[in-house]
Amino acid sequence: MGEDPERLERDIERTRAKLGEDLDALEEKVNPRKVAHRSVDRAKEKAAEVREKVTARLNSSSPDGTGPGVGDKVSDLAGTARQKVAPLAATARQRVAPLAASAKEKAALRSGLDPDTADTREVATAVATGTWASLLEQTRRNPLAVGAAAFAVGLVLGHR
Repeated sequence: MGEDPERLERDIERTRAKLGEDLDALEEKVNPRKVAHRSVDRAKEKAAEVREKVTARLNSSSPDGTGPGVGDKVSDLAGTARQKVAPLAATARQRVAPLAASAKEKAALRSGLDPDTADTREVATAVATGTWASLLEQTRRNPLAVGAAAFAVGLVLGHR
């Protein structure tokens, strides 16, 4: 004989709740704004750690007290590095600028914005919003695929 209908309904409700939780966790993990914030926070933490270490080393002199300290050596190296990197950076800017402008123009056109008047942040926001809307629409149209994806994400997150 078949299973109890009330039990099946409870199982379905539990599955829906779990799917909702999985989708919320997935949204938290892949939301571009939240990913960017987490990356910026990690970079700030690393920069603070490096700053503390460098400051401690800069304030010390050579072990015997007669020669230049680490700070002097770092300063010399930084000057040398600046001299060597400046031409490379200029060349990179010259090569990347047209590619960035072309990418911005294409993204603006795809988002329905005027590439001549839209700034980069506006274009990026429009692209992200359009992508997010497309993802939501796809999930509404194909709930089975969403369930399968949530199941796969659950497996991956469960085995970390």
